[in-house]
Amino acid sequence: MVLGSMATAGLTGCSEQEDGKPGFFGRFYADFIAPILGETPQAERKGMPPLGGVSTMNLQQANVPIYATWFGQLRGTQQADIKPEVAGRIVSQEYIDGSPCEKDEVLFHIDDETYKAAYDMAAANLEAAKATSAQAQVADEQAQQDVDRYAPLVGTGSVSDKTYQDAVHAKKRSAALLAAAKANVLQAEAALLNAEINLKRCTIKAPFKGYASSAAVSVGDHVSPGVNVLTRMSAIDPIRVDFVVTGKHVLDIVTQTSFSAGQSMAAPFTEFEVYLEDGSLYKEKGVVKTMDSEVNTSTGTVSFIGEIPNSELRLRSGASVQVRAKVAEVKDAFVVPKNAILSSMNHRFIYVVGKDQQPYGIDVILGPEAMLDMPNGDGSTVKMPMQVVTARPGSNAEGQPRATLEEILKDLGYDNPLDAPIIVAGGQMAQIYATANMGMKKAGIPAGFGIVDPKQTRPFIYTPPVTTTPSVTAKPATHAAQK
Repeated sequence: MVLGSMATAGLTGCSEQEDGKPGFFGRFYADFIAPILGETPQAERKGMPPLGGVSTMNLQQANVPIYATWFGQLRGTQQADIKPEVAGRIVSQEYIDGSPCEKDEVLFHIDDETYKAAYDMAAANLEAAKATSAQAQVADEQAQQDVDRYAPLVGTGSVSDKTYQDAVHAKKRSAALLAAAKANVLQAEAALLNAEINLKRCTIKAPFKGYASSAAVSVGDHVSPGVNVLTRMSAIDPIRVDFVVTGKHVLDIVTQTSFSAGQSMAAPFTEFEVYLEDGSLYKEKGVVKTMDSEVNTSTGTVSFIGEIPNSELRLRSGASVQVRAKVAEVKDAFVVPKNAILSSMNHRFIYVVGKDQQPYGIDVILGPEAMLDMPNGDGSTVKMPMQVVTARPGSNAEGQPRATLEEILKDLGYDNPLDAPIIVAGGQMAQIYATANMGMKKAGIPAGFGIVDPKQTRPFIYTPPVTTTPSVTAKPATHAAQK
């Protein structure tokens, strides 16, 4: 009867036309509702006219995914501050600010004249060291020959012992000089290599494929190692997505993940979607690469790192995004179009056409929403916003436990709940009719109940929302103009 009072309030508020005569709702109230509620007991009650213009869709059953959304931050899979490794003056910038660069592509040139001179000097020093080493090698070979020649003659008296000992000492000196000469060659080679490295460092190249930001220096600036940042490189195809999972999903993640020796912790979901700052859905899906093994004790969150393809380079490092992932699924849920849900007194109702063609309201609890592929009234299949519904638990007015949705529909004549037609369009009038019928039955009135006219009932056809409004002043193009 609460619904009845609400219905009558709505009807009486729209009961007159501009000429003062009773309007449709006024006549409907006076002819049908008021007699039921006992407001005009002397009036003759009339049967309610059939309710037309109603569109219905049978109750549907589907597996409904449950998604969660979190904030994320984009960053390069590789990021580096490009700094000089030698001091000098910038003589050229070879890339365009903010442009993509291949690995080893030249970014800057530092004046290399000093380093070329150092390289040439190191090369000359190496040649000199090699010459000295060659001379020391010859002297050492000669000293060895003297020792070899004198050794067998010492015992015969042809060569004195002093001559032989002088030859041995000369060999030791030549060997030491040769070792020093060879060491000088190694030093000279190292100096040449160092000079070559410094000379190459005058040409600054991209360490990996990615984007180079705007240059932080200009041609003519003097730069020093470890002081100046020339630019910043970021690899963004694929691009990295950092996000944290918060709230009630944290416990699910901790309890649903598994770990085995030799493998990293597996996330409870492997794919995710990214919504850009303008609210649009990015066409590619991301993949979870790693997840933190611990819950952050300060924030109660779990950190994730993912990657998402970025071949068209629409995503840039530093941008904020929303990350959405499927975290659960409701199996074999009953779903209805969102338009079929009506509200009253903090309750939600769906209205069903019973086997007796009367509309009946069912108090339901709403579950998750989802865009699902559903059979449309025109014979096609379209993605439609659907709502999971279950019968509200508790007790009815008689103190009996409320039945399940399947049991309620069975009482209305549908052994198979998927045969039950749910009123999608025209639900407000169906609510009034259902309330009036309920009042009549409670009052003991045996006939004259309001029914849904089957001849005027049509299947529900979903029309996606239009994002643009056509002009009401624009004239259609004529055939001649089109030519």
